[in-house]
Amino acid sequence: MTIPGYYRFPTVHRDRVVFVCEDDLWQVPLGGGAAVRLTAGLGEVSHPAFSPNGEQLAFVGREDGQAEVYVMPASGGSAQRLTFLGVGARVVGWSPDGQWILFASSAGQPFRRLMQLHRVHCEGGLPERLPYGMAHTVSYGPDGGVLLGRNIGDPARWKRYRGGLAGVMWIDANGSGRFEKLLELDGNIASPMWVGDRIYFLSDHEGTGNLYACTPSGEDLQRLTHQQDYYLRNASTDGQRIVYHAGAELGYYDIAAGEQRPIFVEFYSPKVQQQRKFVEAGHYLEAYSLHPKGHKTLVTSRGQSFSFGHWEGAVMPLKPQPGDRYRLTQWLHGGTKLVAVRVTGDRTTPGDEHLVMLDTGSTIGLDVTPQILRDVDVGRVVDLKVSPTANQVVLTNQRHELIWVDLETHQSKVLDRSPYQRIHGVDWSPDGVWVAYGCSETQFTASIKLCQVASGQTHPLTPPRFLDFNPSFDPQGKFLYFLSIRDLNPVYDGVYFDLGFPRATRPFLLSLQQDTLSPFIPQPKPIGEDDKEDEEGSSEGDASKEGGDRSGENVPSENAGDSGEKPTPITIDLDGIQQRVAGFPVPEGRYQQIQGIKAGVLFSSAPVRGSLGEWHEDPLAADAKLELYDFKTQSCDLVAKSISDFAVGWDHNTLIYRAGDRLRVCAAKAQEDDEGDDEPSRKSGWLDLERLRPSVLPQQEWQQMLAEIWGLQRDHFWTADLSGVDWQRVYQRYQPLLARV
Repeated sequence: MTIPGYYRFPTVHRDRVVFVCEDDLWQVPLGGGAAVRLTAGLGEVSHPAFSPNGEQLAFVGREDGQAEVYVMPASGGSAQRLTFLGVGARVVGWSPDGQWILFASSAGQPFRRLMQLHRVHCEGGLPERLPYGMAHTVSYGPDGGVLLGRNIGDPARWKRYRGGLAGVMWIDANGSGRFEKLLELDGNIASPMWVGDRIYFLSDHEGTGNLYACTPSGEDLQRLTHQQDYYLRNASTDGQRIVYHAGAELGYYDIAAGEQRPIFVEFYSPKVQQQRKFVEAGHYLEAYSLHPKGHKTLVTSRGQSFSFGHWEGAVMPLKPQPGDRYRLTQWLHGGTKLVAVRVTGDRTTPGDEHLVMLDTGSTIGLDVTPQILRDVDVGRVVDLKVSPTANQVVLTNQRHELIWVDLETHQSKVLDRSPYQRIHGVDWSPDGVWVAYGCSETQFTASIKLCQVASGQTHPLTPPRFLDFNPSFDPQGKFLYFLSIRDLNPVYDGVYFDLGFPRATRPFLLSLQQDTLSPFIPQPKPIGEDDKEDEEGSSEGDASKEGGDRSGENVPSENAGDSGEKPTPITIDLDGIQQRVAGFPVPEGRYQQIQGIKAGVLFSSAPVRGSLGEWHEDPLAADAKLELYDFKTQSCDLVAKSISDFAVGWDHNTLIYRAGDRLRVCAAKAQEDDEGDDEPSRKSGWLDLERLRPSVLPQQEWQQMLAEIWGLQRDHFWTADLSGVDWQRVYQRYQPLLARV
């Protein structure tokens, strides 16, 4: 029994067809039969082209990184690299005499889209630029005629595109050197070919990509194929027939007979790319969470979650159902249950997201059955925050909503919604009564708001004049910390006479009670009181250390944050609260996170860096520094100098931070030596993520990926009806092709 593959980029010479599958070249008879593998390289290959005599194959290979032109015997054998451009190339055919390979490349151009045609001799040598200007394809006709394709790509990747980058054809009908535009179609054109006295090409101006033909003067336009479901793609010809692929199948058009016919392929392959593999958890790290007792970490990587003791014990996996994945997995307040966002990959509800609760008990990793909250509409979850007192969460989503969910009763309600942007950070009060969050009240500003969960009443804490975000409660309930873009200290540009604000953010706090004094103003104290507080603090620290720091490195004990006592209710005086805002006495910068702890406040900040070669910031970049502001000493001390992001444990003393693809757990205090030991150990605090090896079944993962991106497009499209597209039908059309990849 053969398992069909996904066939692409066919080229034909008489009764032989060469195509690409599994990133290698294969050959099959035109009339169908068993496919024979011609290459078995490590790099991806594409765009093969038979020489006019059928003895050689030119193709694009990536054995050495960039896409370069290669040539090999058509019957099989070693391939020879012909170009060394370093910027990529695409084979478009051969010269009529069979001596030169024609290819398009952006070599010498500032942008990859600016392609020019070149040729290189089939036996090697320096490439030569052809005198046609910007073009992607070329085809030669009788009497020295030349047909050029500009902006030619693959319309199936940009279906029904009608903009300025749509493909067009230019023709020099008699070899005079004067080109004229051929045809004016309201569609995207690809694969122009000059065969005899006709011009053949692919176009989707009638809805779906099909094969068309016209005269060299643009007259007598005819549609030759009638494909409905899948575009015809990457057509090529030997002068007698035109081969193409549509969906995952090959086919050809017989020019003389005027008939469209399939090419049946018997495909025999071990399907190596579909076999199970194990990946590095750190490289695909998505989320992490400390156990309420502080002795374990919960990590989500590659859609799977793992619970493990920091430096001892076994790793317990929490695998979702086949075809699903978990996001944002976190411990609940009791330490025996978990909450996660489950993204489905099944065909009935593809791409939907649901909250799930897992009761791990003593069987963690052993067939843990999730409790799925199917009746709670959470949309696309962006952030998730667990209640410190109950099995409840608040979450934010792509609809700019703030939603409260009771995981036990499956009750939910929308606490607030911004008409402008997503919610900018959310945090629970220590007593589990209030939720603070950043909400955009105008198009360009955001304020900190407070919501009493039980009543649903909301209160603005800061005016909507700045961009305030990422609130965090003080563990003692005295302050609310947040970040704000409001320090507008202009900086002159080094090249242009212009001003900018690369560092405009600073941490702020507001006092929750009217009688709480500003922590930045020293208060009079009797002589000797500071020494007394130091002694008391030292005794408390020694007691804590005795319980949890068995090796002298001040890591959390197994009882941290699990006293079982009910938290003290927090009193919040709303009258005049907007006037009780104070800025931290630190320089403005690019602050990212802020978190209150018992010893003070932690905040991270990143340096100003260039964006050359980067369209977005690398989430794995570990260039931020983590600092601790101590109210007692009114000083700001370094905790870690190279982090990506951080989180604080339930005891408000334990710190876990990410540095690229690594995690470290330590006490939340100033570090005398941030370098230290780099090896995973209890002493250094670094976790050994090599203990985690997510198991990946590619076909199941691909199914989930397709379902999720299909759902993302559905839920993020700018009109609710998806511009009239039957999106469910689209999924049903393309999902069966996955089995062939």
